[in-house]
Amino acid sequence: MPMFEPRHLLLRCLLLGLPGLACQETVAPVEADAGTTGVSTTPESPTTTTDTPTTADNEVPTTTTTTTSTSSTSEDAGSSSSEAGTTGASWCGDGVVSADEACDDGLAGNDDSRFCTANCMLNVCGDGKLFVGWELCDEGAANSDEYGSLCGSQCEPGPRCGDHKLQAEFETCDLGLGNGGAKGDEQGILCDASCRAERLRGFVTETAFSGALGGLFGADLKCRAAAKAAGLAEPERFYAFLSTGDIHAKQRFEKVATSWPYVLVTGKKFADSFAALIETGPLGEGLLVTEHGHALYKANVATNTQPGGISFNADQHCQAWTSAEDIYKARLGLTAVTVDSPDKTAWKDELWWTGFLDRPCNKTLFHLYCLEI
Repeated sequence: MPMFEPRHLLLRCLLLGLPGLACQETVAPVEADAGTTGVSTTPESPTTTTDTPTTADNEVPTTTTTTTSTSSTSEDAGSSSSEAGTTGASWCGDGVVSADEACDDGLAGNDDSRFCTANCMLNVCGDGKLFVGWELCDEGAANSDEYGSLCGSQCEPGPRCGDHKLQAEFETCDLGLGNGGAKGDEQGILCDASCRAERLRGFVTETAFSGALGGLFGADLKCRAAAKAAGLAEPERFYAFLSTGDIHAKQRFEKVATSWPYVLVTGKKFADSFAALIETGPLGEGLLVTEHGHALYKANVATNTQPGGISFNADQHCQAWTSAEDIYKARLGLTAVTVDSPDKTAWKDELWWTGFLDRPCNKTLFHLYCLEI
């Protein structure tokens, strides 16, 4: 059948009087080009493009399939949502206390010097972190209440020289900031920088002896034994205040610190110095306290010594303190009398403490004055 161009077909219909509808041009439907309708959101969905048929006879249209990957899919969206939930976990410094944290005051509040440390743990005594305002020190495992420690178990300085507390086992004084100063304590006794009091001790033996003391050396040993039994520090420093016929008591104390005062074992001063003691006698009630701290009134003390620290006489010393025979005598002092005693004035003015009366050497009633050098 011959082919007519469109304008020829229209003219033919007009001449023949054919209905208009019969002469309408029929246009073959054209397949929609899938590639021109947009990109599918389905993951890895193929896009099909159909080439327009050519007019060549027997030519078969070709179809091209293209695979397009997209970077955003519903599956990927789900994964991103999951990851977002993971990155939202609590961490030290975010201000939220999580299960593995004891506290969390945020980045601005967490600090090893504060309540909450930098690793979100509570700042406690013994952790080695100084809690400013609450702890005076913190040496961690080194905290100790032993004497001389830098930090105690309660995170405050441990017992030490300079804390103004007397640790009698290690110190003889502690004036705190006054250590090493020129003022001294309420009695005027100075304390050096190592907490050693610049003073000497004295006591009267609680035990009484006969005149057979073992000589001057034996009497010294009795003083040291008494001091040791009482737990006094450095008992070897004590000597008996005694004179023989040719040895004066003051000669035995020539090495004493001339400016240091004497105190009882209870700490009360009884002489400003050795020189003051032998010249004017003891202060207060006298040298009446034993090594154990007991007051001993009206007790007889072997001396054979008069004021000034010299021998009383050449005979009253029990054969140089070696004899307990009744044919020999000993010159004795009197420790003290009570404050209300009628003899109080005489005891003080006449220096009865060192020379009061004599007794036979066989009497077991002789105490000893023991003074530290």
